[in-house]
Amino acid sequence: MAAIRIADLLRWLADVSGGGAELEPSQWSEGIARIFVHHFVVLADGNRRAAEWLATYCPWIETRDREYMITEANHCPLKWSADKLAWKLALTDARRTHLKITTIGAIDVSKEQRAKRRKAKQAELQRALRAKRKADRVNTI
Repeated sequence: MAAIRIADLLRWLADVSGGGAELEPSQWSEGIARIFVHHFVVLADGNRRAAEWLATYCPWIETRDREYMITEANHCPLKWSADKLAWKLALTDARRTHLKITTIGAIDVSKEQRAKRRKAKQAELQRALRAKRKADRVNTI
């Protein structure tokens, strides 16, 4: 799940700040860096991945501060719900849909509303599949 969420976070970050672009030094950027580090450390070889990500996107964070951030994430990893992370990122449903983000919620559509929409979409797909099967049976006769 962490790997999929990291992919979603990277798509979001590329959309917000430009693909591969270094983040500007700010409290917002440090908050984003913390979110990424806490997600990286749960992966295999996560410390190395987190260090590489920080070196690429936040080179202005001093080495000792990067190491502290990674150590902190290892000792007390934070986990965010989909909706809580959406609030931290200010992710709207339109942007979420456009970027095909699935592991992060939206600030303007609740979890229940997303589940209801997903269920309706699934039901529509099932109806279309049944209609196609029925048409195939009629055509083969």
